[in-house]
Amino acid sequence: MAKRRNPYKGALGRKKTLVKKAHKLGQLPGFEVALFIRQRGRVTAYRSIDDESWWPVKADIDFAYPTPTNLLPHHFEVEQPRASQ
Repeated sequence: MAKRRNPYKGALGRKKTLVKKAHKLGQLPGFEVALFIRQRGRVTAYRSIDDESWWPVKADIDFAYPTPTNLLPHHFEVEQPRASQ
C-alpha cells in the first residue's frame, strides 16, 4: 500500500517565501501590495502601505475571526548591529 503524503508539508516555508516576495514587490516604485493567506481558518495579511484608509481597510481585517496576523513593511526591517565601543 502506497504511503499518503501530507499535503501541508512545506506549506509554512512556502507561506514565508510568498510574504517575503510580496514585501520585496511592495518596495518597488509604483507597486502597492495586499496579500491574504487563509489556511485552516487562520488568516495572515500583508499590506505594503501602513495607511488605515487603504484597501483593505484595517477595520475590515480586524473584524475577521480569528484575528489575523497583520504584517507591515516595518516587520521586515532588520536592526543593524551596533559597533562595540
